[in-house]
Amino acid sequence: MTHRLLGLFLSGLVWSAQAEWPSEEERLAESAKLDARRLALEDAYKQDMRLCYQQFNVTSCRLQARDRRIEANAQLRKDELAHKDMERKINTDQVKQRMADRALEQDQRQQEREQAVQQSKDREQRHADKLADHAAKGGNREAYEQKQREAQAHRDNLEQKRRERVKPAAATLPAPGASR
Repeated sequence: MTHRLLGLFLSGLVWSAQAEWPSEEERLAESAKLDARRLALEDAYKQDMRLCYQQFNVTSCRLQARDRRIEANAQLRKDELAHKDMERKINTDQVKQRMADRALEQDQRQQEREQAVQQSKDREQRHADKLADHAAKGGNREAYEQKQREAQAHRDNLEQKRRERVKPAAATLPAPGASR
């Protein structure tokens, strides 16, 4: 009973939390967007570096490009961490939901087993009651068997009398065409 209440409670929490989460398609789109931003950041950095090598003051240009890359990378990393954190929470909720479902299924199977055991006990009790009733009617059973024996003796007696009454068999008829 406590497993069932716990399972219902957990499934209620998970269902309410799932309503807040974005759909699978939205999460995949967000992941693709972050990947695209990462590629664009790297491409922009490579382009900045190519431009820096065409300038006279290469070192300061490279340092500025690196600083821009670090700042953009830090912001992108924050967004990626937030996205991954949300994914972990969704996965955790899904695991909790599966655990709640399993607990509910186990509780149902346990109840079915208990019902089957109870039905088996009930059948055994009915059978024992029937045997007790049959044993209580044991005197009637003996009288029934006595009547059956008397009826069989009467049938045997009638058959014997019928055999005694029968006349001897007549001679067989000649075969056709044998008297010529």
